[in-house]
Amino acid sequence: MSEAVHQFASALLGNERTVWIRQPKLPASPCNLAIFLDGELYREKVEAVSVIDELEASASIANTFFVFVSVATWEARWTECPCNPLFARFISEELLPWLIAQYPLLKAAPARALIGLSYTGLAAGYAALQSPESFTHVIAQSGSFWSNDCWLVEQFRLREKPLSTAFYLDVGSQETEENVQHKEDVLQVVSQIDAIRRLKSVLLEKGYRIKYQEFDGGHDCLAWKQTLPAALRWALPADT
Repeated sequence: MSEAVHQFASALLGNERTVWIRQPKLPASPCNLAIFLDGELYREKVEAVSVIDELEASASIANTFFVFVSVATWEARWTECPCNPLFARFISEELLPWLIAQYPLLKAAPARALIGLSYTGLAAGYAALQSPESFTHVIAQSGSFWSNDCWLVEQFRLREKPLSTAFYLDVGSQETEENVQHKEDVLQVVSQIDAIRRLKSVLLEKGYRIKYQEFDGGHDCLAWKQTLPAALRWALPADT
């Protein structure tokens, strides 16, 4: 499978990161787009490339460009992911236009999925809220929607009209810790599972299309590898 590697500089964020672009076997229209945030984690720990290989081999997903976006630095991740408007603009105003310029057929992509885990699951949800026309689907695996006392959950509650974006949410039954001090200025008051259940309830109440899964496990890459195939089949079904 053809894969290109780029160093992408962001004027908005003032940094750069690695972007891996994996083209489908038949890069012809219609062709979907799936963007993974936390690219290193998805590639090295979740083994997303192997997951994609298996799905493609069994014709379980549609023709899709898969893009993996690395963090700039792990320290920058702490500031970029918790509902940062500049990071959301980086995705919609810099990364997406650049991808379409490189591969013009993506302009007509019937499905555009933004995918993240933990803190980047939160970032994916926020990016969709800020730029609802950019993505048809969000996949948030154990998304950190506890951030800032579930601030993003409340934003979805307050929005009068639902987005057209569909949401996949999963979380482990063991993700129950509360009052976790991740670093000096980052306190997780609400547990992962409670925050995600709150988001699920709000989205259902507002009329969103969602798929929700609780798995038997904790906050770890092995669990996300197990749930990723179903998430991708949901967002990128082979019959589209």
